Amino acid sequence: MNIKSKCIYFLFLSLLVLSYNLCTNNSQIPNDEFFKYQISFFNDGSKVTVPRVSYKKSPIELNPVEGIHLNILPAWEITTGSADTIVAVMDDGFFYSHEDIKQNLWKNAGETGLDSDGNLKETNGLDDDQNGYVDDVMGYDFYFNDPDPDCYIFEGKLDSVIAPYWHSIPALGIIGARGNNEIGVAGINWEVSMMLLKMMAQGSVSIKDPCSRVPKAAEAIRYAVDNSARVINWSGFVSCLDQEKLKPLQDAIDYAEEKGVLIVTGAGNNKENIDLEENYTFPSCFQNENLLVVAEIDFDGYLYEVERDSKYVGGSNFGVQNVDIAALSQNFTTGLRHNHSVYRLSGGTSNSAPVVSGVAALIFSIRPDLDGLEVKEILMRSATRLQGLQGKVKSGGMVNAFDALKLAQSYPQNQ
Repeated sequence: MNIKSKCIYFLFLSLLVLSYNLCTNNSQIPNDEFFKYQISFFNDGSKVTVPRVSYKKSPIELNPVEGIHLNILPAWEITTGSADTIVAVMDDGFFYSHEDIKQNLWKNAGETGLDSDGNLKETNGLDDDQNGYVDDVMGYDFYFNDPDPDCYIFEGKLDSVIAPYWHSIPALGIIGARGNNEIGVAGINWEVSMMLLKMMAQGSVSIKDPCSRVPKAAEAIRYAVDNSARVINWSGFVSCLDQEKLKPLQDAIDYAEEKGVLIVTGAGNNKENIDLEENYTFPSCFQNENLLVVAEIDFDGYLYEVERDSKYVGGSNFGVQNVDIAALSQNFTTGLRHNHSVYRLSGGTSNSAPVVSGVAALIFSIRPDLDGLEVKEILMRSATRLQGLQGKVKSGGMVNAFDALKLAQSYPQNQ
């Protein structure tokens, strides 16, 4: 082979290697139809137009500051999640047949298959796994006390009307919409097992006593812990300030802490400092180490604020003692419309909390030996520090998926 031929050969070989590396580095970009709109997950700081909803023209222009994103693409080079990781989602009922969610739901192995009489365990009316709940295949409805955690609840203004509710659907998509399936969006975890724990609508007029949800929430937490959940996402709160009546909830969170289960909750949307006693909300203001309270930031890296009119000014709650970390909540994710699967731009701390829950699940997928307190430490230490969060949240930063996974990889093994 002459010198010219050798040069051509090595040039060709170099191009092949470059092509392979490019393909490898991009191998974890999902093929989901609307991933291009998920700029909260990854963006280069360019101005972008995204739809508010998938089913009609509804453009909105977003101007992210470079670096204000979840940093998920390099994280997906490490892991895209695992069905072995169970994330319990406590919310107001679930549209679990959504096309992009249904494959990533938890299946209770003790309530699936056939019983000794050849009947389906999931519908035989028996507590086959003897966990105290009958036919709880994907979770449980703690409000109506039945095994179907569907999205039907009392309509917010009329306690005599049952209607479908949408609140939980974005959170499910953020944590675990099926990734790389050519439809919809990609969740932080392409594979995961989401346990559905129905709590009833936040603030529904059917709830006469603001403390009535406390025992239901406590029961749901204990159910999640006893059925092997590693993370509990609760994008809500109880409207109760009575410390005596709050005790069952405190005890349940203590129980989760003893078992190493991480509980992630939103800070709330009243633009208040919840370090101040007059602004306390629960469970966010309990002092458990396994609680991870999440604020909401905008694409400039500051606490999110909204002013709808002269009478309503809101935004993310904050507090350097009671709020731990922040995340973007403007996520293009799963939605519900007329009982059909749709996609929409979501918001509020109800949708920043599941971002952190999703990253926690990614960590557990590669380090199942860790407990919830260790995962919380990893998330806090690896957060991207932002000027706009100094003195506002304990970590001073927003969750960073890639940096969290890198730290998790080097985190000491449990002895």
